[in-house]
Amino acid sequence: MLNFGINYCKDSAQQSCYKTNFNIKYNYYEGYQGSGQKSGAYIFRPSEKTKNGAISYATPQKVTIYQGKNLIQIHVESGKIISNLRIYNDLATGLELQSFVDSIDISDNQGKEVVLVVTAPSIQNGNTFYTDSMGMEMQKRVLNFRPTWDLKVTQPIAGNYYPVQSAILIKDTTSSESLS
Repeated sequence: MLNFGINYCKDSAQQSCYKTNFNIKYNYYEGYQGSGQKSGAYIFRPSEKTKNGAISYATPQKVTIYQGKNLIQIHVESGKIISNLRIYNDLATGLELQSFVDSIDISDNQGKEVVLVVTAPSIQNGNTFYTDSMGMEMQKRVLNFRPTWDLKVTQPIAGNYYPVQSAILIKDTTSSESLS
């Protein structure tokens, strides 16, 4: 897991400042291969072994920080993933995280679903977050809830994962703090 802290002030007098902490980690779920619907393309269904929690996929081995006038870039390498986190001086732009996942080892004949987990302990989002919809608009997502029907939770892990093409947003329900 990588822990990050951001302290940003818009002016030199430090009158308008923003501070938050967040964590990122890469985990994986083994794909379900039993009877019935299997995990595969467009279907996320974890195996019995990982249905209650993911397994750590990559541990950072090298972190390099580049700081310029308008940008801080954090380059993280592990044996399986390379990530670049960009933090712009204008935080209205948001954060940019770009990851390259190397070939996933399936020599054990077990499919794997690699996931990025972002946590921001200071943000109380009321189990609500937003994901892009193929770059068209942000869609509101609420943990274990569907707006058009009463959801009976039978797959709590798979039922709360959404494909993210370009952006995800969480925001505090009482303050203006957000992370996108």
